Amino acid sequence: MKSSAPRLLFLSAALALAITAPAANVLPSNDAKKLAARYALTKTRIEQLLGARLHPEAMPATALPNPFYRPGAALEALREPKPESLPQSEGPDLTDSDTLVKHATTLKLGGYLVQDDVPHVTINGAICKAGDTITVGPKDRPVFLHIVSVNAQEVTLRLNEVTYTLPMKK
Repeated sequence: MKSSAPRLLFLSAALALAITAPAANVLPSNDAKKLAARYALTKTRIEQLLGARLHPEAMPATALPNPFYRPGAALEALREPKPESLPQSEGPDLTDSDTLVKHATTLKLGGYLVQDDVPHVTINGAICKAGDTITVGPKDRPVFLHIVSVNAQEVTLRLNEVTYTLPMKK
């Protein structure tokens, strides 16, 4: 068997040289200062960009008015409604002509236009033509009015067998 003494001597000599030799990857002092300064600039830039998000400033409570607050809204709710703003009771015994007139007079006629030789009219913001159906009334009891004809002077509506002509405003 060979002795391990020469190996041990070789390893101890290599270790002694490694300890006493200067580190090869240490930067000179000028380079270290430049690198530190560049890192400081990077840290400053990061703080500028993300500082407001990471550490937001508290806003004062009186800076902006509440956009959802209406001062007179609470008082309006407490007042008694005017008689004309009360919901009118609708009897189930209205005739078709009464129902047609009641709903037709609430329609808002906007304008008249001709597209591809077909006359159109805007009713409550929707563009309609002859043959279309308009839904009016409450959602639980809708009334369907059919547009019979459209021209520049009037719009004719129909409910079942009853017709009503609504003049265009000039």
